[in-house]
Amino acid sequence: MNGFKGYEYSNASVNPEKINDSIAQLKIPMSRNPLGKTFSYLLLESKTLIDTGVPTEEAYQGLKDQLAEYNLKPQDIERVIITHLHNDHIGLVETLREYGAEIWAGAAAKKRQEEMVKEWENLYENTLNELDLFGGQQYRNNITRHQYVFKSDVKPMPIDRYLQDGEKIKVGDLELEVIWTPGHSYEHICLLNQPQRILFSGDHVLPKITSHVALYSYRNHDPLNEYLTSLHKVEDINVDTILPGHEWVFHDLKPRIEQLYRHHRDRLDEMKATLEDGPQTVYEVGSKVHWDSRPWPEMTFWTKRMAATETYAHLVYLLNKGEIKRELRGDTYYFSL
Repeated sequence: MNGFKGYEYSNASVNPEKINDSIAQLKIPMSRNPLGKTFSYLLLESKTLIDTGVPTEEAYQGLKDQLAEYNLKPQDIERVIITHLHNDHIGLVETLREYGAEIWAGAAAKKRQEEMVKEWENLYENTLNELDLFGGQQYRNNITRHQYVFKSDVKPMPIDRYLQDGEKIKVGDLELEVIWTPGHSYEHICLLNQPQRILFSGDHVLPKITSHVALYSYRNHDPLNEYLTSLHKVEDINVDTILPGHEWVFHDLKPRIEQLYRHHRDRLDEMKATLEDGPQTVYEVGSKVHWDSRPWPEMTFWTKRMAATETYAHLVYLLNKGEIKRELRGDTYYFSL
């Protein structure tokens, strides 16, 4: 039924943490990722999980061991509510669905999955084309050498219930309000438990790192504008505890959101400043701005590509605000003031 049965590993430091009598935080291990783990939240009375972690044997065993602390097995989970469709949040969904769990997601997940299926049909060609558009022709070999990565047969994940923005759902003893927060991903939702003054923030608001807000050349929207609008949507929520998808539990929602506003304002100003030297490609702009993770010359190609898609999201935001302009020269976009 799944490939994780019988897998054993030793990770004594992975222990669940009781948030209160209704909620436990499970720390699902994630090797080869600097974040180290994804948080999955167990709603005890209803046997509900919010997010699941990555699709690995280590993650499955971590989930199994931590559920056992509450006398539960993966087969006992009745439903999974996913904040968004990124692999580190849905990796074990299929296994739990096979065991009988219902899968709930935000209503926008339906459209996003339909788009993903279409994108994967020509993803290799689109990715090469994007390199040209972004001015990254020198990196083409990194794509052609890994052509097999783009040949996956993507199928939509079955979802049993779609949750509407503003909808209030009852899961056991908890009432949760669904808040659609596109930006980090189009389908992202947060979940608010107002009686206990708790917000499950997923990857929308994290305590230290900034959410990755990216735009690929084959998508036509403004994710940074969506993200900033979504921050505004939650900034005045009166809560005491924020339960994020990574890092740690925190308690200062509004000050943290103000930090995120400042971060993106500074990033936008920095990108505009690079254009004072004349027209620039996406990769040229990305190579000149400050990145918190590591300097541009030290990045691997795949990290540079992530930085380029984040750069493009900021440039498109400025473009839509009328603060910069874009022209196509041959196969490449050039941005200028």
